[in-house]
Amino acid sequence: MNPLERSEVMKRQAEAILGELRLVERWSRYGRVSLVGALSFDLILAPDIDLEIYCPAVNITAGMTVLSECSADAHVVGALYQNELDGPDKAVYWRLTYLATDGVRWKIDMWSAPVDYDLPRGEDFVAPMRRALTPATRRTILELKAAREKGELPGFLSIDLYRAVLQDKVRTASEFIQWLETHPAGVLSDWKP
Repeated sequence: MNPLERSEVMKRQAEAILGELRLVERWSRYGRVSLVGALSFDLILAPDIDLEIYCPAVNITAGMTVLSECSADAHVVGALYQNELDGPDKAVYWRLTYLATDGVRWKIDMWSAPVDYDLPRGEDFVAPMRRALTPATRRTILELKAAREKGELPGFLSIDLYRAVLQDKVRTASEFIQWLETHPAGVLSDWKP
């Protein structure tokens, strides 16, 4: 299966997991939910789902309720919470680990933050990314993500790959390796296409 086909399969699986766990519905009781990350712009290859929840008041008990409700699902094999309100992220991190029937472990990352959150927001990245992607750049990004999975590329943040392909016209693994050597990478960024 090529990376484009695999991405479509992963997207369908991710959407099914979100529906099964009713994550958007559950979190919506406490704030505004935004689907972010690779799934939100059809670039998913890894079993990873990302959500941001913007709350009138960040409430640890509310988040624990969501984790607890989801943990009743037999496929949920792990739950984690980390209070980073006083840290650099200024938000609360939540994670669920979902073991699919095919044996694939999905990581569901969720951040709850105040409505007036003033650090870079993933939700502000989704629309510009979707507008900037073409079939050719989408294919390039998915092929380079697949190369990373095969060990043909070093580890990297996806935003660095997106910037390299969309801004600097990188098209091959060797071009991306050169790009990584000459550009700051691996740090929180507010870059948008």
